[in-house]
Amino acid sequence: MLCDLNIGFPLSDFNETINNDQLIEVKKCINTSIILGYTHIALNFKPSTTTSNSNKNKISNDLNLINPINLEKDFSEFSGKIKIFTRITIKIDDPSQCQNFAKFQQIFDIVAVEPLTEKSFQSAISNLEIDLISFNLQDRLPCFMKHKTLCSAIDKGILFEIKYTDFLNNRNRAQSISNSKQIIRASRNRGLICSSGCSFNNSNLLRNSINVIPILKMMGIDSNRCNLMFKDWSLKVLLNGRLRIKSYKQTISISGDNGLLDNSLEDKNWDSSKNNKINNIKQNINTYKKRKNDINDNALDKILKKNKVV
Repeated sequence: MLCDLNIGFPLSDFNETINNDQLIEVKKCINTSIILGYTHIALNFKPSTTTSNSNKNKISNDLNLINPINLEKDFSEFSGKIKIFTRITIKIDDPSQCQNFAKFQQIFDIVAVEPLTEKSFQSAISNLEIDLISFNLQDRLPCFMKHKTLCSAIDKGILFEIKYTDFLNNRNRAQSISNSKQIIRASRNRGLICSSGCSFNNSNLLRNSINVIPILKMMGIDSNRCNLMFKDWSLKVLLNGRLRIKSYKQTISISGDNGLLDNSLEDKNWDSSKNNKINNIKQNINTYKKRKNDINDNALDKILKKNKVV
């Protein structure tokens, strides 16, 4: 089982629709991932902005219209070959840009942020319910990576992403390696995942984990943890994201394939019947409380009769 949680999606606005040429390029990336042995991938939607009031970038109040990635319509032919998930990565340079995160957490399987300043980085760790923190490794990091800060995020379940395509680019390759080593040092080699970060029209940059592990080992990560970055730790990100939007009052659905619920196995009528299910649960709780009070009253009567009080 191999995971690649960052394959670029061509759209950058919430109200755009994908055209045929772009769809063909995305499917080439997915086919290449299948050939390389990947079993779980995530299509990464990176909106240009989330705070603009213009009609072009305005976020709809209808949750069904927020996610431009339609897996059932555009990628149904990959069912049974590879599991495809949706991801959103939001660039933030000010904590005030995080007002729409509640909507994203209900729609996308993975919610990631790319902080641009130290203030936004601290806010993402302490205030946001997210799955991943990613950086543009070709530029300078927004702040110095401290062990205490990164470990507090990892303890909350937030993992950090390293993109190996930043090492393949000739531009600022030394800066990418330096930034990655700083993240690895501060995290103490844990809480990391490795993904491609490949754009939708550059499927030739995709690599198998066997080709990437030597680069990670060169930066100080042992072989076992290199494999965890592509397997168990990446799967943990998927599980955290899926449980966030598909669990209700600690009740979850489990499939027979590694415990991960696929999109094809979801109950499509859940949203329409959610209110009915909640009402039934409330009725059952009220019935239980009533029955519990009756039991307590009967027990009290027996005690009183035993002691000849009544």
